[in-house]
Amino acid sequence: MKRQLPLVVFSFFVLSFVSLGVPAFAHHGFQFEYDGSKYIYPTGTLTKIEWENPHIYFSVDVKNASGKVTSWRFEGSSVTLVKRSGVKLADFQDNIGKTVTVRACPAKNGLPKAAAETVKLPDGREIVVARKRYFGDQKPPDDKGGDYK
Repeated sequence: MKRQLPLVVFSFFVLSFVSLGVPAFAHHGFQFEYDGSKYIYPTGTLTKIEWENPHIYFSVDVKNASGKVTSWRFEGSSVTLVKRSGVKLADFQDNIGKTVTVRACPAKNGLPKAAAETVKLPDGREIVVARKRYFGDQKPPDDKGGDYK
């Protein structure tokens, strides 16, 4: 038994060290991935909704001035929090293939993804899918924007 004790202790420390990295990959921080000091307002065709935890995701095909289409991926809050703001899955499903405008904070790495705050639907309704719930109708800090364009 005395000879196995060092192996057990060594194994414990190795597993403890390895497990320290697990929470870092389990969930990302907003500030790590997105630039909360900037807002973008992409307008395009809603193409997909992923209504599942830990976050909702949806895709919008955005056409630039030269006609090139880029598929943007937007992240919202959890299903529970989005539902609390009165948004239903049907709000997205009923608008697949239609034009929407998203208010969002862009990714820091320049990829076509962003943290969505609100989505303006074709019928003019604005649905809250994330960050705005922290600020209500007040402007969030460093908001350079205003109403949708």
